[in-house]
Amino acid sequence: MLTSGILSPVLSRSIFELFVSVIGALATSLGALLYLLRVRLDRPAIGKFNGRDVLILFVFLAILPAVYLVLPRWAVTSLLSLTFMASLSIGFRPLFNPTPLWVGIGVLLGGNIWLGQNALGTVPGWQAFWAETSVVVVLGAVSVANLYVQGGMQLRHVAWFAVGLAVYDAVFTVAIPVSNLLVREFVGYPLFPAVGMRIGFDEAIVGLGDLLVYGLFTAAALKAYGWPAVRLALVLVVVFGAAMPALSSLLIDYIDARADIVIPAQTWFGPAAYIGYRWLRHRYGPERTMREFLASRTVVPDLVAVPA
Repeated sequence: MLTSGILSPVLSRSIFELFVSVIGALATSLGALLYLLRVRLDRPAIGKFNGRDVLILFVFLAILPAVYLVLPRWAVTSLLSLTFMASLSIGFRPLFNPTPLWVGIGVLLGGNIWLGQNALGTVPGWQAFWAETSVVVVLGAVSVANLYVQGGMQLRHVAWFAVGLAVYDAVFTVAIPVSNLLVREFVGYPLFPAVGMRIGFDEAIVGLGDLLVYGLFTAAALKAYGWPAVRLALVLVVVFGAAMPALSSLLIDYIDARADIVIPAQTWFGPAAYIGYRWLRHRYGPERTMREFLASRTVVPDLVAVPA
């Protein structure tokens, strides 16, 4: 999801959106890769990851916006706090002892809530809020992407998940503007789940769901087929996940009644991700399992000594 005001010329607005989306997509994708190479998460005892798990994840993400819209503001902030607390604690527990881990999480989340409640009266305040929010969101996306990929999610699961989100994005952005309503209601809430930045009156954001898909796709590509797949995945993320959605506003009128622009980024990325997966499958054959990935030369050994 990308959004901005319409107070600047179309071209400069699109360049701003492009800059923010490329930075967010690459930060999440490269972060997910670095984490997968160096850190092992305990694998949850949930059996083999399958299509049913993908469907459950999709349904959860699909109904979450409706939950946000019916809850009072304090409840939304509480839910987001718990969500980020869980993702950050799971993802970074292998890297830090409990005391610095929870102090760090408390500082990140508490600082974001303070900024959201006290610093949004000026452009520098908004920029500080978005910078801090972006750090929280990228770290959370990297953690969750690795939780799923190290837990057994395969590239084919991510590809189908992206296709489902492509349809969802098109329906609930273009046909039924739920995404537009979410942006209208929740931008500026503490812990708003997006990477973003503001310049003047213009604002560009990339939603957590989009970033999670990019991190999943890149990490799963590395696990499945190694570095040739990573190169393809990064090209697809940058071109179809960031550049094409941002620049499409030069040709497509996404402007809603409030003069916001909400772009269905997954509608561009989902088909490209699926085609990329099919090409990799055709060229390299079956995907590697997590066990085969760990036994390969791809992994950096023994940099983080945690239980496998």
